Amino acid sequence: LMRSSAASDVYKRQAGLFTGEPHLEMYGCSQCVVDGLESVLEYSAQQIKLAVGKKKVTFHGDDLHIDSFTPQGAVVEGMIVSVDFSDAD
Repeated sequence: LMRSSAASDVYKRQAGLFTGEPHLEMYGCSQCVVDGLESVLEYSAQQIKLAVGKKKVTFHGDDLHIDSFTPQGAVVEGMIVSVDFSDAD
């Protein structure tokens, strides 16, 4: 019984990924997969700002670039120093 409850909790958390909240997967400090990308707001080698659902996600670092871009998401690469979240306007 506890197992199915735990599985239900995991499902509910994963279902939340589709409610407009950003879903990011970091691979070290050199790559981040971003799901739910709506648009690129700023793009430079030092800063990339993305509209992701209800939030703006800003990557700060060096040699930043978007390696791949699809309607479902993007892969940000480079030396990622920090990631900021702010509310979308």
